[in-house]
Amino acid sequence: MLPAKKSNTLLTTDRSNYLNKIAQSMFEQDSDGSDYDLIITLSDTDISFREFGSFLITIDDFYGRFYKKGFLSYAKTQKAHLKASEIRHGSIEIIVQEILKKLAIHDTIYFFLMIKYLPAVIKEGSEVLKNLTESFHNYENAKLVRLQKKSLSKELRKDELLENLTDEEIRKLNRNLKAKYPNDKKKLKGASKFASQKLLSVQIQKKKN
Repeated sequence: MLPAKKSNTLLTTDRSNYLNKIAQSMFEQDSDGSDYDLIITLSDTDISFREFGSFLITIDDFYGRFYKKGFLSYAKTQKAHLKASEIRHGSIEIIVQEILKKLAIHDTIYFFLMIKYLPAVIKEGSEVLKNLTESFHNYENAKLVRLQKKSLSKELRKDELLENLTDEEIRKLNRNLKAKYPNDKKKLKGASKFASQKLLSVQIQKKKN
């Protein structure tokens, strides 16, 4: 009998962890992790340089948060910086090859979901931002946070990828995703606005043989 092929331990039999459940929906059991690419697809018309820049910087920020030596080390280590291995035209496709060689499996899932749900982060809270006043700043800020959580939670519950998660697991995922987004609201708002208008899809795809 041939020895079992070594793997990147992509999947586990423990289904009590919601990230393991998501991994089982996204990846094949026998994959070694080197054959999955992250593909971000954008509309290629009327691209705002400033908003596109905020979008790319925000994604780089997401990625740096999962760097094994920490964000500050990531920022100072040029070789570690996230790069697009390919940009395809038609609609714009930004390809990050072999994503599972760059990030651990659970970090990859968070990174993917943070990009996918970037349009929902500010969506319902944007009108509140317009009406902030000094006297009601704290109240409106708290209201904004509640709206953002409601919006993101609503989108998570509609996602077929997450259909096997319990209500409690969805709530936990929602909390953890929100906690991982950066605190720079101005930059995040610009990236979220761009994503809501131009992000067509974000996928992790297995390479074809």
